Amino acid sequence: MRTRIDWQYDPHAPEGDQLDAAMDLEYHSGAWFEQAIFEILRREGFTSVLAQVCAESLAGIWAREGRIDEAFFRELYGPALDEVLGILGARAPHLIPLRTEA
Repeated sequence: MRTRIDWQYDPHAPEGDQLDAAMDLEYHSGAWFEQAIFEILRREGFTSVLAQVCAESLAGIWAREGRIDEAFFRELYGPALDEVLGILGARAPHLIPLRTEA
């Protein structure tokens, strides 16, 4: 049986399955999940619809856990960054680094 993250690692999986799986990632935790999301965002160039949904899930994890990965946060740009800032701005604005425009 494939896990949610397996759909994300398979660039040949149907787009609908990838997007459904990405939406569910927020409800998981752990360094392994975050690293997997980082890899997907990089693979997708931070700009695809899949990247935006993954970024939204990542921000949800960070908001729930009360921390961010500052090194990876600095890599974010474009639509993925917009998604992260939107979620953190609504749920945990104190986590947004000071030099980031919301």
